[in-house]
Amino acid sequence: MTADEVRGSVDTIVLIMMENRSFDHLIGHLSLPKYGGRQLNGLRNLADPNLQNPSQNGSMIAPFEADDEPLPNDLPHERSFVTTQIARAPALGTFAMNGFVLAYETFSGTSGVLQPPPLRVMVPDDLPTTEFFADEFLVCDSWFAPLPTSTQPNRLMAFGGDSVLDVSRNGLLPTQDLVFDWLTRHGIRWRIYGAGLSFFTLMSKMWPILLTDKFRSLASLSFDAQHESTATWPQVIFVEPDYSDTPVHLSGHACDNHPPSPVGFGEQFLKQTYEALTSNEERWRKMAILLTYDEHGGFFDHEPPKPVPYAPPSGAQFAAFQTTGVRVPAIVLSPFVGRRSVSSLLYDHTSFLQMIAERFGGAGENYSATVSARATNGINSLSAALDVNAPPRPPPDPPKTTPVPASSLVTTRAPVTTMETSFTTAIEAFTAAHGTEAMAKFPEIAHFHATK
Repeated sequence: MTADEVRGSVDTIVLIMMENRSFDHLIGHLSLPKYGGRQLNGLRNLADPNLQNPSQNGSMIAPFEADDEPLPNDLPHERSFVTTQIARAPALGTFAMNGFVLAYETFSGTSGVLQPPPLRVMVPDDLPTTEFFADEFLVCDSWFAPLPTSTQPNRLMAFGGDSVLDVSRNGLLPTQDLVFDWLTRHGIRWRIYGAGLSFFTLMSKMWPILLTDKFRSLASLSFDAQHESTATWPQVIFVEPDYSDTPVHLSGHACDNHPPSPVGFGEQFLKQTYEALTSNEERWRKMAILLTYDEHGGFFDHEPPKPVPYAPPSGAQFAAFQTTGVRVPAIVLSPFVGRRSVSSLLYDHTSFLQMIAERFGGAGENYSATVSARATNGINSLSAALDVNAPPRPPPDPPKTTPVPASSLVTTRAPVTTMETSFTTAIEAFTAAHGTEAMAKFPEIAHFHATK
């Protein structure tokens, strides 16, 4: 769609961002002959020597199909590890994309594992919701995390178009301009729906906003979609899963697909979210939903990053990035895309921000100078994935998936990783600043303090 077509056709834009899975790992199977051989840039033959990764012991290891199960540990995905994973190959003039096993072995202290987690390939039986989305809507097979690093910088890029960090760090996130500020300045209605604590608990400037009606429980989304008045229904919606890195999960489990957790809980979350957003067919007719992942999480992908540079913004001190991050899954759910369609244009998370500006900015207005620079370097707007002439159709019904077995107990755990420590620090600081108001709005926080 052109900017004019977006303004005339799309009323609601939705972002669902999951955690830490690569394209080849999660949906690369779509192009395997045994699963239908879709015409997209996925996996064609797992025995292809070009997909093999060397191990520290000298053996070559190929990707392999794997069932959904908890992994032994998280995978490395900070900046230094990603440099190893993508493996610059000067002789090839690109990246070899064969350092995923070596990075994992260094990180985990293992060697010679026959089936190392980074080379796992998920299969359709374990992905009923994702497979449904890929069959009914549009897959982007050239969607990349903006930066070759970890969660915090990539989420800041996704939600602001800039990052003052190049690695994830302990403690609160530094304050910077976010898409919520842009939308508020432009008088655009927006809201966050969350299955647990918000990622933006990590940023103190967001605390007063999270205590307002701008943040609602995911349980409210179905009712709001069906019954909220047009005058208050949000024009931009952000849907957050229950993050694995938070210390309390009132349902007994997280649902963000962050390793080492299995993806079954995430599949249920995505199904619930889709059913809620499509429960009002009139609103669905003018809706565009982007489902993607913040970064690859240490899982392999064969497609090299793209030469889109990023220099640190004013006040930040880190070496400039020369490329995007690793390719991640991205599926566009909308009546403005065809069934089993594919877009091979180059996108990253700032593509969403480009579309926000096209739909809600003034004529010819850009989201920001940084986002415009990425567009100049080849990053397309999400609008380019939409077709104003797509035949109208009601939202297709998702599969009747079998519920994932889940503990009936609330789960809590002590922080171990950087992100876990950050969430714990943020909860304590949020409570110190807002007391019972924070605990009343977020029962996870109340439970955290009750069990300390």
